[in-house]
Amino acid sequence: MPPCNDILSTILSLLPINDAIRTSVLSRKLQYVWCSHTNLTFDKFTMRKTYFRPSSGSFGFLKDKEEFVRKVDSILQQHSGMGVKRMEIKFQLHCKHADHIDRWVNFAIASKAKEFVINLSGYGAKSVFFRGFTCLRWIVREEPYNLPSQLFSPTNGSCLRCLELWTVSLKLPSDFKGFLNLKSLTLVYVSITDEDVQCLLSKCNLLEFFEIAYCRMVTSVRMLHPLDQLKHLVVDTCPKMKEIELNCSLTTLKYTGALVPLIFASTSRLTNVSLLFCTPQSALSYIVTGFPSTTPRLETPTLLCCECERTTVPARSLEFTYLRHLRLELILFDKQVRKTDVLDYAHLLKIAPFMETLELRMWMNCEHRPYCKDDGELRVGLPHQHAHLKSVRISGFFGHKDQVELALHILRSSIVLKKMEITPKLEMSNNLALLDSHYYEKQHYVDGHRVATEFICKADHRNIVNRCP
Repeated sequence: MPPCNDILSTILSLLPINDAIRTSVLSRKLQYVWCSHTNLTFDKFTMRKTYFRPSSGSFGFLKDKEEFVRKVDSILQQHSGMGVKRMEIKFQLHCKHADHIDRWVNFAIASKAKEFVINLSGYGAKSVFFRGFTCLRWIVREEPYNLPSQLFSPTNGSCLRCLELWTVSLKLPSDFKGFLNLKSLTLVYVSITDEDVQCLLSKCNLLEFFEIAYCRMVTSVRMLHPLDQLKHLVVDTCPKMKEIELNCSLTTLKYTGALVPLIFASTSRLTNVSLLFCTPQSALSYIVTGFPSTTPRLETPTLLCCECERTTVPARSLEFTYLRHLRLELILFDKQVRKTDVLDYAHLLKIAPFMETLELRMWMNCEHRPYCKDDGELRVGLPHQHAHLKSVRISGFFGHKDQVELALHILRSSIVLKKMEITPKLEMSNNLALLDSHYYEKQHYVDGHRVATEFICKADHRNIVNRCP
């Protein structure tokens, strides 16, 4: 049987560091057990002044930078420095606190931490208000902290499996040999050059996951050297990004930003793609002409586009025979007469013959024109029978004529359809739908329900259409 202290240490390591420290007052046996805590997370919650505020009914958290620094220094001085699996520093600090942060980095190196997170923005990924169309809510006004060169020495970095850097400045030493065992690398709001990004990628041969976001200096992610292990790539809102070219075979790709060339040596394994374009781009046009022709196994693509021009659909286009679940988010806008045509998306049934689930999230950011019979007869799409589509959800349905036409085409063409949900509610991702109820009149929603009832439900002879609130 393992020693009693080892069992207690394992149990305490499941607790946040502040709770683990509190156990030291319970008995002599527990007094120093926390000093071998394997998961060290330092943030405004784990370093909070009080555990609970009865007056407000909420947990308190730490705001003072100097007190945070003192608390972290005190804990690390008492810690054994052995067996650390993960060390995370998440607080709004900068170069003024460099001496302290250097000591924390050295502690992570000496303790041979396998996962190291240094997030000097104080925010987490979910706290960023909006990814894609606007800048961050938080802005770094101080000089960022410069990572010390010793972190990048072959000996010191050999234990790292996961490295996550936020709001720091990174300059690789000229003799950088790479992180030999690193599998996951995240760079968020990091001051780094294209050359250093390329150097990191080229010398981390076991890298499986790479994320780069809000790096304002970066203009390209380019590596022609084979990245045999890289399977997951996230590129998020790097404003100067011009190109992405990697010699790898990804399985998942997430990209947010302006339309740039996405070039990969092989995309035959690419099954999961999420693209959010911040510049006007037709989603349908990109699907039929922009996707690489080597994506035959694409299964679950998500595409968000702003459209102001109508799509020209080619007579012949690639079929996505592996595609099963498609989610499209369309922002259709124009200041005067709208030029886009939602009915064009009936073409999806043709190019994805085995699709089973379709989500169409629309935002009709244009003149509100719910359909009525005075607008002319409803158009009928080209006859087509889709034998696999079972579930459809259309949101942002304000009752525009082309929305009605597309919904009717899908309803009539999908011979095994079991469920079609239609709602006027905006369901755009990345918090775009914050304008949902505040900026849109209730009339938009009333019209959406009325038009769906009058023209779509009446054509539903299988009782599969559901009008959601």
